[in-house]
Parts: sequence; C-alpha cells; structure tokens
Amino acid sequence: MPHVQIPPAHRWFAHQVEDRLLPRLESHGLVMHSVLAVHRDELVYETYWHPYSQDRQHRLYSAGKSLVALAVGVLIDDGALDINERVIDFFSEYSAEAHPWVQQMQVVDLLTMRTAHASSTYSRVADPDWVRTFFTSAPTRPPGAIFSYDTSATLVLTALVEKLSGEPFEVFFHQRIGRHIGMQPLRALRSPLGLPQEHFHHRPTWREVAENPQGVAHGGSGLLAAPRDLACIAHLMMSGGRAGGTQLVSTEYLETAVSAQTPTVTGDFSHPEAQFGYGYQFWRGRGDSWAAWGMGGQIMLVAPALHTAVIVTGDNQHLESDAQLLHDALWDELLTPLKEASILGADETGSPIPTEAVHVPALSIPEHRDAPRSLTPVAGVALPATGPFSRRWEIRSPHACPEASGRSDDSPAAQQPGDFTALELTCTPDGGDLVLITKEGERRTFPYRVNGHAEHPLPGYGYEAHTSGAWADERTLLLHVHVVGDWLAQIQMLLTVTPGTVVCRMKASAEFFAEEYDGVLLGQRDAEEPTI
Repeated sequence: MPHVQIPPAHRWFAHQVEDRLLPRLESHGLVMHSVLAVHRDELVYETYWHPYSQDRQHRLYSAGKSLVALAVGVLIDDGALDINERVIDFFSEYSAEAHPWVQQMQVVDLLTMRTAHASSTYSRVADPDWVRTFFTSAPTRPPGAIFSYDTSATLVLTALVEKLSGEPFEVFFHQRIGRHIGMQPLRALRSPLGLPQEHFHHRPTWREVAENPQGVAHGGSGLLAAPRDLACIAHLMMSGGRAGGTQLVSTEYLETAVSAQTPTVTGDFSHPEAQFGYGYQFWRGRGDSWAAWGMGGQIMLVAPALHTAVIVTGDNQHLESDAQLLHDALWDELLTPLKEASILGADETGSPIPTEAVHVPALSIPEHRDAPRSLTPVAGVALPATGPFSRRWEIRSPHACPEASGRSDDSPAAQQPGDFTALELTCTPDGGDLVLITKEGERRTFPYRVNGHAEHPLPGYGYEAHTSGAWADERTLLLHVHVVGDWLAQIQMLLTVTPGTVVCRMKASAEFFAEEYDGVLLGQRDAEEPTI
C-alpha cells in the first residue's frame, strides 16, 4: 500500500480530538454519536459511534431551527417574503380567533424568538393542528419585547416556507440549498394534522409522526440530517452563502442571522453558554462564535476567526448540564488551542465571509476509512456470585412510581403510571434478558450483553435500541438502553436482587415517550417457589 501523506491540519485535529477531547467527554459520561471538524475548505476530522456512520441521518432536534432560518432567508432573497410582514397575513384562516398581540407578530419576531407566547403552544393544547395553536392560544406579552424560547414559532416558519414554496420543507431546502453543496436530502418528521382519532390512543397530540401528507414538517425539532450535511452547511455559511459561483443565501442575511438580535440573559436557559444572545434561530457564543444547537448534544459550532466549525451529535438527555459540558470541552480542548496552533496562519484572523462575489471551492471530504467506535458498555462483570439463573417476581406495587420524571400531573403517563404485574430476569455468561410483563400479558423484553450491546426493538414502541448490562456486585445489576433513530432516548435500569425480592429503579430520559420506564418497581416471589 502506498504511503499516504496526512496534511498537518488533519494530524493536529486528530491529536486534539482523540487525545484530549474524547477522553474529556467520556469522563463526564457524555454519549456521543459523531464528532467532525471543518477547517477552511476541508473536512479535517470525523469519527462515529456505532450504529451511526457517515451516511446515517441523525435527529437534529432544535439544531434544525437554524436550517429553517436559512430557508426563510432564501424566500426573503427571492422577494417572496419581507422580514417585517405580519405572519397572520399568510394564515388568514386563523385571524378571527387571534388575539391582537398575535396579529401583530412579524416574521422577525418568530426568527428571534420574541413572540407573544411564553412557550410552545402545540404542547399546551390538545389540537393536532399545531399551526392553529400558535394563532389561537392566549398570548402573554406583546411581540418583539423579550426572548422566550418557542419551538412553535419555528414550526410556523416551516409552515410559511411550505405555503410560499408549495413544497414540503425538505424538498424546498434540498432544491435551493442542499443539492448545491453536496447534502443528501433532509428527512422531516411531521405534525399529526388530519390523522384519525384512533391514532391518538395512548399518545398525545403533540407527538410528531414519521409520515403524514397533511402535516407540517417539524422544523423546530424533527429534521434529520447526516453530520456531514451539517459540515456542508457550516462551510456554506463560512463562505458567505456562496457555493461555487452561486449565491444560495445572501451574505447580508447570513451576517444578520448569526449576529445578536436579542439578549438572552433572562431567557429559559441558565447555563453560561446561553447568555451571549440570539440571532435568527442561531445562538451566539463565546469568542464571536455562533451555533446551531439542539437537545441532547446536537451542535454545529462555528468560530469564524479560526475558519473552523465543529459538529457533534449524541444523546445526553440523561445529563442536566450536557450543553455546557460540551461547549466547554470543545473550546478548552479544540478551539482555544487552535489559536496557538502552527497550522493557523498569521493571516487567518477576522471573519472569513467574502465581501464580494468570488468562486468558493466545495468542501473537500476525504474518503473515510476509520472503523466506527463502540458505545461505552456498562462496567461490571457478567455474572453474580450465584452464577446463571432465571427468576420471576410478581410486582406487589400496583404501578411504577413516576418520581423525579418531570412529568406534569395531568399527563397521560402521570394518570396511568404503569401496568407491569411481573418481572423476569434471566442471567447467562455473556448477558441475559430482563422481561417486564404487563397486566394484558404482554412481555416487554430487554435483552442485554456484557461488554457490548444487544440490538433489539424498544419494547412497546419498536424503535431501534442497543442495551448493555453488567453486575456491579452479586446483587446489583445495571442496564443501559440507548434508543437511536428518529426518536432518541436513554433508559437506565438498576436492579437490586435478593432471593425473595427485586427492586427495579428505572430512569427514562426521552421526549414524550417511554414514561412507563421511569419509576420504581417492587417485585416479590414466594420463598417456596422454585427458580424458573
């Protein structure tokens, strides 16, 4: 095999990421799915954790809001939309029910999260028409006054893009932006508008769906893209919105979108990284940076003065301070050291956004040869001191206790916090099965592996799950379930096992599902009952 010369920038980023950044992330318990770095016109580093890879799309959550802002910018550049137009004028079907403050909201108010609402409206009203809830819900303040994070604002912007373009959001985005910069087409989960009533049995009307022709793309939380696609977006924006010889989004709009348009110091997020201000669906950050930023660790962080962008994906809903931990690590271990690195030339200061039309080279993406990394398995041993066994316990408590779940008292899960009647545990030399049995007799099986992960459908939902387990001591078993794909979750189960009882404490970190796996189960078995 011929010797391949690795460029200095590639070597530097590989060293910083693998020797400094990744160990720090792992030490904090962060669950990563990808890390990528763009420097100037090259993708200089990328790595993935199985089951993710360079082509697999990832749920962006609120990082997708920034892509919606780009699509709005295209319409503004086309002259199809003015940033100071009233939004209600595009949705006149709701005007009769709209409060005067709602009628006053302009496009810019939605872009900057200065709407008339204190929070997202579609999650507060039992109405599958999420757009309607934005116009008919009672407001709490005049628009344009203060920043308050409102995902329903982004949803309405997405609906506006679809209404003006006459196309699904993901189709419009790909035609006007994505295909020009080498992105694969986006995927979009959608609102449940028009679905039959039976669809909502045991599920709230604010749950997004995979496919629904009548629904609106959930641009505020339900877009999916490959991390490489975010690298292409970052490169486009660092190039002033120009790809090759084509201006896809105007430089003027981009400069405004990533600058501080409203203060966030009294907003919904208290951690330090959220205090630098907000643009058009983009967060401002330290060091004159800006970011697309989503729940669980979806970040596209751009440092223009360093000609560098870092893209990370993961699922860290189980950690309260994941966003700050990620930002601190990216700056401490990567971006701040880059300022002193020899690969950064003396002329590489200031904003790289061109001020005149120039030919911008496409992002250079080298062939990826690295094998994917593995999710960190639960630490411990394969078997308790008693060796392999299979046991069944009857659940004496009538339901799982929704303690520390953060659910509102009127949520369906809080009213019906579980229906498990029995628990079975089978322990083998390399793993085992945990089975929760419902009152209807349904067997919800969690297979697990020691020093690895068992892939299986998430019981009750069918979502792809990967479960690791191990014994911390002869009576304590810990399972960690990673739910991946369109819906992400972390589920941890800690079992304390004795011959006659089992106490199973479960913690589910997910958005609007898996609530039955959050709480405590107490199981007992007859001392005379033989081991099964």
